[in-house]
Amino acid sequence: MEGGRKVNEFSLKPKRWCSRDDIEEARDLCIQGHRQGSWPTPQSRRTVASGSDWSELAEACIADIKLRICKEGSRAHSINDLRKRIAQFRGPVEARRLQAWVLEHDPRLQLKSFNRRIETLSQIHRSGQMDLTAELQRLRDMRPKGAAEKIRKASSMRVRVIPTDEDLQHWLDRLEPFHQWVFGCIATYGLRPHELWHAEGIDRQGWISIPGDMKTKTSEHFAPAIPEAWVERYGLRENWDQVHGQLNARWKVRFAEVSGVKIAVNNVAVSNALYKEFQRKGLKKLWAPIADGEGMDWVRPYDLRHAYAIRCATSVETAEAFDDDMATWMGHGVDVHRRIYLRWLSSSRRKEALQRRRGQGVAVNAIQSHTAPVALPDDITPDLLEMARKLKAAGLVSTSAG
Repeated sequence: MEGGRKVNEFSLKPKRWCSRDDIEEARDLCIQGHRQGSWPTPQSRRTVASGSDWSELAEACIADIKLRICKEGSRAHSINDLRKRIAQFRGPVEARRLQAWVLEHDPRLQLKSFNRRIETLSQIHRSGQMDLTAELQRLRDMRPKGAAEKIRKASSMRVRVIPTDEDLQHWLDRLEPFHQWVFGCIATYGLRPHELWHAEGIDRQGWISIPGDMKTKTSEHFAPAIPEAWVERYGLRENWDQVHGQLNARWKVRFAEVSGVKIAVNNVAVSNALYKEFQRKGLKKLWAPIADGEGMDWVRPYDLRHAYAIRCATSVETAEAFDDDMATWMGHGVDVHRRIYLRWLSSSRRKEALQRRRGQGVAVNAIQSHTAPVALPDDITPDLLEMARKLKAAGLVSTSAG
């Protein structure tokens, strides 16, 4: 529009809003158009030259993917497939060879691997190196649908390992200071591991602030400490500047600028660094019963987030909070919260939590709404206020009149 007059228009037809693949292609077109300053002209699909081989195709596609997708975690599987698998193919470069490669995985039994290979073919198609329209449609039509898809999703969901609060505290107590602080923060606030690198601090009420702005997976959100006692027990607020600085110095987050917006590109890599600490540093693992099955397994860093969700649903500290409150604290929707996170909440503990909310249980230390801190008089500093609270808790200060 110029001066209220339409001078140009574009259309995403025949792409469909209900198709994940079409949405991703539309996203790529919009980003490309923004960079160019004009809507991209339709790209004619190229037929691979007769002299080309699979390694040349792979390198051309990898170069294109790196230009289109900034986040390393979002492009890792496709680049890995192209470099370590497709580049090793022998024989003529043909679409049917790629289709046969995808079909090495049965979509009924190995859908996750099947879908990952489809995604790699989709990236080859988007690069303009080959026209794989027919092959992609044929392969997508083979995915389970309806009831079969629901059964597959339920059976393929990773079973979480949810430790008891007592076991978790016992484990945290025995970690050295750096790891105790890191895993204490993730457990106390239910963080996605990468969010800890970007978190902006803990306020005087014990709430943590997680930014959005393309730094983390979701938009800005705030979360209370559950249980509140862990903030002081593990020095989460007291040692924030020191240990948070050490964390960011040890594993640096990298940023790329896209259309004037800084995007964190290696959140997956820094998160994985915590997992590797259990192998490289010999960090002692916490073992707990599998939530939905038999046997034991070790508690991964992301399981601490799931444990927070269960704790929020059952703790007396959150007796006045509801599922939508807790979903907001964790930075996701209430449907995700109930379907994925509360999936591992036993029926007996769910019943107890519901009874507390209806006033049939005793609630102590109920979480209050996150509000801006009250301004203090000029002669009362936050340090003095914190000292007074500690003296009161120790019974050394009386609040009675006279």
